[in-house]
Amino acid sequence: MRDSTVGVYVHIPFCERVCPYCDFAVIAAPELSSKQEDRYVDALLRELATRSSLYQGPTDAGQDANGRGRSLASIYLGGGTPSLLTPESLARIVDAIRAAFPSEGPVEITLEVNPSTIERARLPAFRALGVNRVSVGVQSFDDAVLKRLGRAHRVEEAHQTLDACRAAGFPAISLDLIFAAPGQRLAGVAADLDRALEFGPDHVSTYELTVESGTPFALAASRGQLPLPDEGEAIAMMETIESRLYAGGFERYEISNYAQLGFQAAHNQRYWERQPVLGLGVGAFSTEPPSAAAPFGARRSNVRDLRTYFDRIAQRLPAAAGPTEVFDADTARGEAVFLALRGSRGLLAAEFESEFGQLPRAFFGSAIDRLVEGGLLDEAGGGDLRLSARGRLFADSVFAEFV
Repeated sequence: MRDSTVGVYVHIPFCERVCPYCDFAVIAAPELSSKQEDRYVDALLRELATRSSLYQGPTDAGQDANGRGRSLASIYLGGGTPSLLTPESLARIVDAIRAAFPSEGPVEITLEVNPSTIERARLPAFRALGVNRVSVGVQSFDDAVLKRLGRAHRVEEAHQTLDACRAAGFPAISLDLIFAAPGQRLAGVAADLDRALEFGPDHVSTYELTVESGTPFALAASRGQLPLPDEGEAIAMMETIESRLYAGGFERYEISNYAQLGFQAAHNQRYWERQPVLGLGVGAFSTEPPSAAAPFGARRSNVRDLRTYFDRIAQRLPAAAGPTEVFDADTARGEAVFLALRGSRGLLAAEFESEFGQLPRAFFGSAIDRLVEGGLLDEAGGGDLRLSARGRLFADSVFAEFV
């Protein structure tokens, strides 16, 4: 939280269709109009203008040579499907963020892309406006799995989009894969990994399908109509993912994320390292830096309804869905532990002590003992903590001990 930089997340809610497992703040917009697009971008820029000052002031790390506070480290254009916006609209957003937060060094700019003809044609223009990392929502290289997931694309389109990303010259290309999907088996996951490795991405994110409350998948599951792999097979899938990606030269740097050397996602690491992030747009989350009123920082989330978002921005009201959550010491300590444990380096006891005054055992001794004895946590002599191989398989149970 004492980091001297800032990352900016921009949520674009529009999608060609809404997948039945999706619980994000998204809106089906198969034919996004220029009027709707312009209105949303205008609202984003007004929100940026009203909120950026919180992140612009002096930091605990001091000011730079020009008297400025935080410098820009990353921009993440997510959604939804941000690549449904025209390059001109995304350029307006990127330029405004860069103007609000001058940077002294390189800035990682990530764009989420779904395989489609419209987005594929825009890739060279996206690269020209400064996007240097793309995250392609492949999800699977099996048409049957894609159909059961309700995805709009098919495998051939994924291949064409990945080839187009290479041709456009993006320095870093990431793939998203979903496992434990309806009807999916271990052999199918292994085949997905083989096809991903054939392409040679720089980064791979693998997510176990989660059935979120209120989604069509949740309704199907309640009716016994969602044939998901059992826990044993899901664990075997996790182990296969790890072994295949390791063999392909990837390093796991977070529970769900693997990268070739030097291609870890800078923006994503901000969340796990508790660094400030300004979230803009419908449903966006922000991690606010420490202040006199919030010595351990704060978190806020924007409203998820587009009409309400427009109304609040037009009236110069905060877009937050409720009061800002100010972290107390207990909450901050718990989050410091479980977020650090998500990463491969784990929790460094000396860093924890520097922020909170005592080593982790002073606050969580009993939980640490239980987890170490259960083989879920490894503890070094100095008190550093890391998930064990078994702990990674049951990470949510480990994290619950610190919340």
